[in-house]
Amino acid sequence: MIVERENSLKNKIGYLKIKNYKFETVENFKYLGVILNEYNNNHIDLQERIKNANKTYFMIKSFIKIKTSQTN
Repeated sequence: MIVERENSLKNKIGYLKIKNYKFETVENFKYLGVILNEYNNNHIDLQERIKNANKTYFMIKSFIKIKTSQTN
């Protein structure tokens, strides 16, 4: 198995080469529902989770408001 890492200083795009496959370096990606980045910082992931929780809360809030007004 051949593993080789290259990083070009001109365009700052590095890649990992395993046999005949090249894996390009990316700034961040989503894996199993978690956003991972090159600095192993979870700030982006926390922002996304808070944003999704807020969306869900406000959708449920309006639904609950409709349900409670119908029962009174």
